[in-house]
Amino acid sequence: MKIKNLLLVAAISCFTQGNAQDNLSVILKDGSTMVGYISRQRPGENFTFTTKSAVILKNTDKVKSIIDHQIKTIELSKEWKNWADENEALIGIGNNAYLILSDIITDNGTISRVRILERGVKVKYLELIPNSYSLSWDTIAMIKAAQRPKLQLSGINRKYRLRSGMEYEGQYVEEVPGKTLSLYQDNGVIHVFNRDEVLQDNRYKINPNQTLFEQSDLIDIVQLKNGSLHKGIIFERNYSDADTISNDYLLIQHENGSTESIDLADVLEYRKERNPLYRPLTDVLLQDGEFMVNRMLTKPQMTKEEENVICVRVDSIQTIISASHPTTEIVIETQFANSNQATQLKLVKVKKDYGRKRNIPGFTYEDIVKTTLQPNEIVTSINGTTKIVYAVSDSDIYAIYNPENKKVILFQIV
Repeated sequence: MKIKNLLLVAAISCFTQGNAQDNLSVILKDGSTMVGYISRQRPGENFTFTTKSAVILKNTDKVKSIIDHQIKTIELSKEWKNWADENEALIGIGNNAYLILSDIITDNGTISRVRILERGVKVKYLELIPNSYSLSWDTIAMIKAAQRPKLQLSGINRKYRLRSGMEYEGQYVEEVPGKTLSLYQDNGVIHVFNRDEVLQDNRYKINPNQTLFEQSDLIDIVQLKNGSLHKGIIFERNYSDADTISNDYLLIQHENGSTESIDLADVLEYRKERNPLYRPLTDVLLQDGEFMVNRMLTKPQMTKEEENVICVRVDSIQTIISASHPTTEIVIETQFANSNQATQLKLVKVKKDYGRKRNIPGFTYEDIVKTTLQPNEIVTSINGTTKIVYAVSDSDIYAIYNPENKKVILFQIV
């Protein structure tokens, strides 16, 4: 079993990357922590971890010198500016404020523009520039994934079938390489089991209204020993009780929906890359009567009728949306006591020159009948939030009108 276990560690670790696969935390035995994803590995060998941030520890004897730099606020990247604000790390005020970043000189080269967190027996520094590290499994203490937010409506869950015949499913949250796996289950309990008990592991989408590709932030590239590449999403792995992997195989789904079986013994290398089809869905919690337009909270206003015009105030519109070509997607989100109320809302264009004096902004009942834009989609989430999606082609001022209470919410496309 010794050879089988070594390969099993590498194979499953590439696969069990939880909900946000590009947001894994790898904790090394030396105390370093990296956030990112496993971008490349060869079974039984080292792997490459691509980071978006990392806290690294180095022994002082590995450091030749440290050079500090005063980086003005206007020269900081967005990531460093956010970090400096959150940690109150800026020195000075206004345009003269700066953050101290450092270059660490080592025998292997220079580590540029990092934040020194500790100095002494060890040097601990924060790195916010994307990087890649070659790691071996015996340097890893733990791999963790953040629990999926309750308002996230899409993503990937895991299901494991064990030698005992028991099955467990939920969110991947943690593993100790070669030892244990952990799943966060719907009942709020984290179940931990030995990884060498696994005979089958699956990934499945949690939102039935989206494809597997729309819910996975990374895609898999499997290179075989014959040089061929197979690109898609690995959704199942099967392991036998044998000491070798000769009977083990994986299933991969391609973008066109077809699936393929690949023998693990034929695999040379696994790689991952960002998925351009990824479309994460998140929900919002709103009070009854609250509206969001493209995730901007928009207050309803009362209308009044004048000269057969439903009049609105357009002088204080705060919800401004940038136009897209050829149409702009408008997403209205609100809470209804009855989801059927969504069909009562009317989306109409506001005209600026109604009335005898030609200066009353609003719309008429005739406009509602003749020009109301129909929604492309109406869906209510598990949290009770109703989403109404429109496609709007013109840049102008628009009103969502509720005939029941005579209120509108206004937005402008520019």
